Amino acid sequence: MPSIPVAHLTEQGQDMVIVIMDPRFVQASPSQQEATIGQLQQRANACGLKGTIALVWDGGGRMDYLVPQPWHDFFRSITLDDVRARINSAISWDG
Repeated sequence: MPSIPVAHLTEQGQDMVIVIMDPRFVQASPSQQEATIGQLQQRANACGLKGTIALVWDGGGRMDYLVPQPWHDFFRSITLDDVRARINSAISWDG
C-alpha cells in the first residue's frame, strides 16, 4: 500500500496536512499542481485526516510552498527541518 508521510497539525486554528514534495514539483504546470493537491486532499480525507493540504519542497536551500494565502506568514516562519520534525501521520491508499 503506497503512503506519503505528512505533518498533520493545527496552527492558528487551521488544520493542515503538510506534504513534502520533490523539488521538481515546481516544474509542473499550475493545472498539474492543482490536480496533485486535489488527489492528495481526497486521499487525506479518505484516511480520516482533517485539514487542508499544504505542499512544501526544497527551493534551493529554502523552503518553498503552495498553501492558502492566509497561511503564508506561518510558512515563511518555518523550515523544511521543522516540517520533517513534525511528521506524525501518513496518507495511504490502495495501489
